[in-house]
Amino acid sequence: MPKKVCPGKGCNNLIGMREKRCSTCAPIKKAEKADHDKIYNAGRRNTTTAIFYNSPTWKKVRNAVMLRDHKLCINCLNETRITQAKLVHHIIETSETLNFALRFDNLISLCDQCHRDVHAAYNQDKEREQERLRKLLPLISESYN
Repeated sequence: MPKKVCPGKGCNNLIGMREKRCSTCAPIKKAEKADHDKIYNAGRRNTTTAIFYNSPTWKKVRNAVMLRDHKLCINCLNETRITQAKLVHHIIETSETLNFALRFDNLISLCDQCHRDVHAAYNQDKEREQERLRKLLPLISESYN
């Protein structure tokens, strides 16, 4: 069975191809993510959105959107690049309203770099960037049918 090197910092353990980290690095990464999320939630999210992002409903919808998008960054796909999506982005942000938070036509899978680029574009012209992202949604069904 093929193996790969664990991506943990300084780790050279071999793991299965479907594993993300070795048994030593996995709890360390989980703790780092929990610390990051705690800081992020305290500084960027209000209580309502923090509760929303931890809800089972959001987690189910997020997983469904990732499956819909075949776990690919739709923005990269539009630019003929294949990149694994890391997150699901709300076109109309939850900080504006939670009314669209679970609507599939408001959600798009993105990689980390594209997500940063989208938020930078939001700072320039939010409405234009939101419209651009909405136009990418049909790309999802056209690419895989």
